[in-house]
Amino acid sequence: MSKEIEVMRKATTFDTPKIKSLWKKVFGDSEDYISSFIAHFGIETCYVCELNHEIISIAFALPTTLKLATNGNAVQNSKFKILPLRYLYACATHPEHQNQGIMKNLLATIYDEVCRENIAGIFLNAANKNLANYYRKLEFEDFFFREHFWYNKDRLLSNALDITKTFYFISPETYYKKRVQKLKNNSYVNWNENFFRFNNETKIQFCEFGHSIFSFKTLFNTIIIDELLGDASHEQIAKLLIKHFPKFETIHIRLPGSKTCCGQMKWCNFQEDHPKNVYFAFAME
Repeated sequence: MSKEIEVMRKATTFDTPKIKSLWKKVFGDSEDYISSFIAHFGIETCYVCELNHEIISIAFALPTTLKLATNGNAVQNSKFKILPLRYLYACATHPEHQNQGIMKNLLATIYDEVCRENIAGIFLNAANKNLANYYRKLEFEDFFFREHFWYNKDRLLSNALDITKTFYFISPETYYKKRVQKLKNNSYVNWNENFFRFNNETKIQFCEFGHSIFSFKTLFNTIIIDELLGDASHEQIAKLLIKHFPKFETIHIRLPGSKTCCGQMKWCNFQEDHPKNVYFAFAME
C-alpha cells in the first residue's frame, strides 16, 4: 500500500479544474460564478491541500488593506496607517476528508506565510455560528460587528413617509470613489475597485440617492442592503426599494454596529493595541 503524502501549497494554473470541481461540490455555486471569481482574483490567491496528487481542501486569501486612524475613529484630520490584510474566502474540504484537521492545517500554512510576508493579519466572515466557534478555537477573535433592521412591505406602504426623489444605479468604479470619500475620516476595510466590479457582475447593485450611496442584493423574496453611507435613513431607502421592486416582501438592512459578529480577525504582525469599531460593511459570503 502506497504511503499517503499530504502537501500544503499555493495553487498553480494547472490546479484550476480541480479547484473548481471541489468548490462546486462543497458550495454548489455555478460554474460562471466560480470562473468569474478566479478571473478577477487569480488562482494564485488560492492555497490547496493535496493528498496523493488530489486536491482535497482549498482556501483563498484575497489581498486587501485596513485603513486605520492612529488617533481614533471618525475623527477629522486623523492620521492614518495602511495595514495589509488577507481575506479568507471559499474555505472548503472534500466531504470525505472533513473533520480530520485538514482545514486547520491549511489555515495554519496560510497564516505562517502571511506572517513571513509582514501582513498584519487574516480575517474572514463565518457562514454560521458553528463555524464562528470553530474559528475562535483557531485563535480568530470577533472583530467586526453589525446590526440588523427588518421592514416588511405592508409596514412600508402604510407609512406616511413620502419620497419624491428616486435613486440611480451607478458603476462599481463610481461607487468605489464615492465610498472612499464618505469614509475618509473612518478606520475601515478598503476593498479595491476589482472587488466591487466582481460583486456587481455577480449579485450586488450599487446605487446613489441624493447625497447617499448604498448597495443591495436580492435573495428569494427579500432585498438585502449591506451598506448605506450618507444622510438617508434606513426607512427612506427601504421604502424606495419596495416601491421600485414591488414583488419583494421584505427589506433586510444589515449595517456596521455593535451587536452581531460579522467578521473575525487573527493578527500576526501588529503589535499595538488592536483597534476597535473598524468599519466593515460587507464581503463575499
